[in-house]
Amino acid sequence: MITRSLFGAAGILAAGTAAGLALAGASPAARAQEADRGEAAAGARADSARDRLGETIQAALREGGPFFTPEERAVIERACGYPPGSWDGYEANMSGGVFHCSNGRRADSREVRAVMRTAGPRIGRRVSETMARPEIRQAIETVAREARTAALAAIDHAEIAREAARAAEEATREALDEARVEIERATEETRRGRRH
Repeated sequence: MITRSLFGAAGILAAGTAAGLALAGASPAARAQEADRGEAAAGARADSARDRLGETIQAALREGGPFFTPEERAVIERACGYPPGSWDGYEANMSGGVFHCSNGRRADSREVRAVMRTAGPRIGRRVSETMARPEIRQAIETVAREARTAALAAIDHAEIAREAARAAEEATREALDEARVEIERATEETRRGRRH
């Protein structure tokens, strides 16, 4: 064959070593691919569980109707510049005493602050009651479990990758050692052949 004619015994060994390395590397690589798939599946389940949790919480919060009374909603609509009757009474974002409207406006008036002082405890009670419901607590447990599974899959993936790197390094070192021995043997045979 070409390898034998060009490189002699050392060439055959090098080709065999390369094939051996490919076979040795296949197992860790296959495991790494399997870990990738497992990690992706675990991540997808965690994302799905989080999405379901968010939907469950939103549905439960909305069961009691809008957070704000019609009068309070009218104050927010005027302050934010919403058309009368258009605000659903759920989306409320307040920080630093300022109400952040969905259209980018910031409402910071005495009237808006009074509405938020009145509505705040009522909203807080509904949120607390909603979060204490058994189905919500169960959904939170599911999210936590799926998140743990995804985290463990990521740790497993990292460990498999490290193991594959160690195995490849060891296989390369062994192959180089074997190749060095075979090259020295072939070189010695060539020298002896020249002497005779």
